[in-house]
Amino acid sequence: MGELRIGSVPYLNAKPLIEGLSGVVLDVPSRLTGRFRRGELDVALLPSYEAARRADRAFVPGICVGSPGPVDSVLIFSRGPVEESRRVALDESSLTSSALARILFGERWGRTPEFSHCPPDVDPREADADAVLLIGDPAMRAPRDGLVVTDVATAWREWTGLPFPFALWIASDVETARAAAPVLAAAKERGLARRGEIAAEAAAAMDLPPEFLLRYLTSRITYDFGEGEAESLQRYA
Repeated sequence: MGELRIGSVPYLNAKPLIEGLSGVVLDVPSRLTGRFRRGELDVALLPSYEAARRADRAFVPGICVGSPGPVDSVLIFSRGPVEESRRVALDESSLTSSALARILFGERWGRTPEFSHCPPDVDPREADADAVLLIGDPAMRAPRDGLVVTDVATAWREWTGLPFPFALWIASDVETARAAAPVLAAAKERGLARRGEIAAEAAAAMDLPPEFLLRYLTSRITYDFGEGEAESLQRYA
């Protein structure tokens, strides 16, 4: 087959998985999923929501963007106890985490708040909602003075005892998944070896300490899709 058309989310947590790859299309999860569904990409680092929605998807095995909990980049900012929130704004760029938040509110906290959507760069202190879900780099940079911050991966871990896979490599078909597997495995190997440099390069642009970002890439985020992640994905679905 020809050169693979590869897509990825634009967040820091994905950078170790696309190290050394050229021509990667970067977009937020909701729009990246749309591009994949329209056939514009051969393989993409898609939200777990897409995997849960379509169990027949062709996966590239062994790789994910996951977290054992806490994750530090999928956060609910609330003005009071999160379980008392009546109006919740969900990051419009999110699919997996928006659904996960709905699950937590309904199944863990026993609440049925009114859900709406908000842009990813919203200031959670000024949003017209009791709580705001933000994901990715914007979540890590968001102001949080006076707010209660709930880490969604931590909430999932405390409830289920499982890690959570937020994104996986999904291919258009099995043949493409096989062709992409060695390419993506090599990129992952290169990226994991460069996490220190990746954190340092991102620190200035994100206005966050490189030590914080290195901890994020080495202990908050995991890149192996194993039995725990598979069980978690099944429960999420």
